[in-house]
Order: sequence, then structure tokens, then C-alpha cells
Amino acid sequence: MFYSYFFCGKTSNNFMEKDKILAVEEKIAYLELANFQLEDEVYRQKLEIDALTTSLKSLRTIVEHLDGKVPSENPSTSDFPPHY
Repeated sequence: MFYSYFFCGKTSNNFMEKDKILAVEEKIAYLELANFQLEDEVYRQKLEIDALTTSLKSLRTIVEHLDGKVPSENPSTSDFPPHY
């Protein structure tokens, strides 16, 4: 039994399979790390988008409030000085 196991290539084949399994495990570990990093980045971007959305709503409210108080770009004839 030992002779057939050792000299018929089962040992070297077993080592090759272990190397392949190790390589696949390394790739999976790398992909899991990359996935976690991407999840963190997406979450950070979501927080930033939420903050920007809140700021935009505030600015819209301010602009709507000031809309009636800001003079128009097309002045009426009464806005010209008397010498015109």
C-alpha cells in the first residue's frame, strides 16, 4: 500500500492539488478584502450624498425665501436714473 501510494504519483498529485486549493483560497481571501473595502467606500459615499442632499434642500429653502426679495435681472423703466 505504501509503495503504490508513494511511487505511483499520488503524493505529488496530492501536493499539486493542495497548491491549487491554496491558490484558490488566497484569491478568495483577496476578493473578500476587496469586497469589504468596496462596501466601506459605498457606505462613505452614501453618507456624503445624504449630507449633500440635506445641504441642497437648505439652499433651496433659502433661495425660495429670497426669491421675492432679490431684484429681477430686467430692470423696469422706473429703475433707471432720471437722466436716462
